[in-house]
Amino acid sequence: MTLLSICIPTRNRQIYAMSAVRELLTSQRQDFEVVLADNSDDAAPLAQFAKEYADPRLKLLPPQDEVLSMRANWERIVPETSGEWISYIGDDDYLDPELCEVIRVSKKSVPNMDALTWGRLYFVWPEARTAPEVTKMPNGSHLIGIKKEDMIRKLFFWEDASDRPKCPFGVYHGAVKRTVLEDIRTTFSGQYFSHQIVDYDNICRTLMVASSFVYFERPMSVFGACKASNTMGLRDAKAAKTVTEIFRREMDGTIEASNFPFPIELGITAQIGHVIESFKQEQGIEINAWEDNFIKACARNCESQHDRKLFEAQKHGYRKAIIEWKGKDALSAFDPKYKYRPDIPPFIGFNDNELSLDMGIGDAASAAEFYGILDTMMFPVHLLEGRLS
Repeated sequence: MTLLSICIPTRNRQIYAMSAVRELLTSQRQDFEVVLADNSDDAAPLAQFAKEYADPRLKLLPPQDEVLSMRANWERIVPETSGEWISYIGDDDYLDPELCEVIRVSKKSVPNMDALTWGRLYFVWPEARTAPEVTKMPNGSHLIGIKKEDMIRKLFFWEDASDRPKCPFGVYHGAVKRTVLEDIRTTFSGQYFSHQIVDYDNICRTLMVASSFVYFERPMSVFGACKASNTMGLRDAKAAKTVTEIFRREMDGTIEASNFPFPIELGITAQIGHVIESFKQEQGIEINAWEDNFIKACARNCESQHDRKLFEAQKHGYRKAIIEWKGKDALSAFDPKYKYRPDIPPFIGFNDNELSLDMGIGDAASAAEFYGILDTMMFPVHLLEGRLS
């Protein structure tokens, strides 16, 4: 029986997709599958790759006659999966197949669990780095039950948000039961994914449909950022413009919510704001007392900038949008400070149950290699059942 379907949508980044799949298939586990949805202009590289591997755990969905939007490419994967649980990662990311063991053990402790997520690791591929970078590795290893009402406050009210809501439950670097995705399709728009920004769209819908949420502190996957990734648009102003232009050209719907005057080009906070507002407007959800929290998140989005000119430009853009949205009085919650200090070396060491370390550790050349190195320093997954018994 297939316990887990690992879904990898990809477009014109065949080398990265092959890197992830190649490592996944080294696992001896037989209770997972990899479904690779190729949306590339050239079908040959991944077709040849799949033919050479001939692994029954790998299923390749070839490109369609026309380029699909990101949403449509994600959408077509679910009917092709056979797993009880479904998880998505990017083609420059990595996910440990031992997640199957985490699911198996978690189900014993929480039989009604239908949404699972875990700690996160972040890796910028070497060719995308312009300088040495520090990353953080969470060091916890407990399974924690999370209340749905707490996640609703985190997501829709932006409670305790950084530059984005602290609600990680969804199929992207998370896992949900197939029944949850089917309930999403039948409950809402007849689709598994509706908004163009698919990861947070799914978080909104998963939060409404799922009932039992479990968080595993230990990281089980890596968020990768290669030179051609959408994530680079959050790190590089020039890349952001190109990514946004391509995204708009290939999308099959709208991004912006009505009466929410925050250009998506402003940053991640504005983008997620449009996803959540679109969902609320679609479902007729009206809530109050979230606006100040969102505005504070806008300030934190500005504070993540390392370039002073970009910081000022982003600050000006958010300020203008806030005034148009709620008036000048709303600016009382918007007070971003430029905090980047290149003269102060980044912290490396252990603090607040996280280990900060050089991203270049072990000269890792891929997200999978990076995970493999850090995996040796983390709680062994095969001991999880013994800890809970």
